[in-house]
Amino acid sequence: MKPGMVFSCEPGIYVPGLGGFRHSDTVVITEDGAEIITNYPVEIGELLIS
Repeated sequence: MKPGMVFSCEPGIYVPGLGGFRHSDTVVITEDGAEIITNYPVEIGELLIS
């Protein structure tokens, strides 16, 4: 990876018969490493649909 490159990291979990969840982060590569540039809730209670 080189500085200026941008990519998406999208891990997911799926439970047969129940459903699934996919999370997406956008990451930019900088001279100093990687920086996540997405902003979203991170607490499990904020992410659940009930």
